[in-house]
Amino acid sequence: MIRNTFLVVTLFLMFQGCKAGTSEILKNEKINQNTRAQLSALNNKLFKAIAGNDAATVKAMMSDKLLEKDEGNIEKLVKEASASLSAKNYSLLDEYHVKNSTTGVGNTLFSGLAGNNDYIIHYLALNKEMYVSLLLPGDGELLITAIYGNYNNQWKINILYLGQYRLEKLIAPDYYKQALDSYNKSYLVDAANYLALAQQCLKPGGEYFQYLKEKDINDLSEKVMKEVNAKYIFPLTLENIDTKPKVFRIYPQIMGEGIFPCILYVTRIDLTDVVALKAENEKVRIEAAKLFNGIDKDKKAILYRAFAELPDGVKEVKSYGFVDEK
Repeated sequence: MIRNTFLVVTLFLMFQGCKAGTSEILKNEKINQNTRAQLSALNNKLFKAIAGNDAATVKAMMSDKLLEKDEGNIEKLVKEASASLSAKNYSLLDEYHVKNSTTGVGNTLFSGLAGNNDYIIHYLALNKEMYVSLLLPGDGELLITAIYGNYNNQWKINILYLGQYRLEKLIAPDYYKQALDSYNKSYLVDAANYLALAQQCLKPGGEYFQYLKEKDINDLSEKVMKEVNAKYIFPLTLENIDTKPKVFRIYPQIMGEGIFPCILYVTRIDLTDVVALKAENEKVRIEAAKLFNGIDKDKKAILYRAFAELPDGVKEVKSYGFVDEK
């Protein structure tokens, strides 16, 4: 994990099989204004309940079939989701009103067919009338997918999903474009880092949400990782430095000022000897630029952290950090 990101919270129903049928799909401004206003009020209620840790209200908005599948988890899910929400309002990414000829049909909704950021929403329609709302709280880092069904003129939630939509104002296809550009420049580590970010926000709506670029992203991720694994074997000893530090991980670190490559390495130097650590780090910077093509290009800063020993993921290991501002 790159950082503690928004928790993915899922409540949904799984049903087998699809019937044949036809569907009328209306999007955004083409939706009847009365219907849109009705669902807007429900979305406001849902958002307020999630942000306010009000599980009772969320449960009251869920369909009976979804409540049957809840198994007492809704309180925990809403509590964890509310902890991830600091926003007091939201915007709409898109919304769809779907009218089906029968129930049990598969609904496939396209935001577009050619745009870099276009996506598909797909689900099994339990109702003849369905409504999909994609909510972006605050700065849009998180996406709330709420799929409603009309039960005897009463809208109830059949699917509720919360997932990562943006990281530092960019979505998965944006990071894919950066990765592809880096790969074409032979900046292999940069490409891997951008693809790691793309993967982290690739499925903001879970299995119901798919970017048109998803296959391209996954294919490039597989290709780049194969090349990285073939070229570098970690931990990688920097043989040209007399203290022989060992680089064991490079990843994109998200901070308040942006995203920066972070290079982790094991040092033989006592971490209390800051002067010697700094001298070694200056050499690490030079070697890193040679070994990891592009790592020092077009960056505001590169982060380094020297560890006393290789972390095993269990015990705490002491470390010392450096920032190389460009």
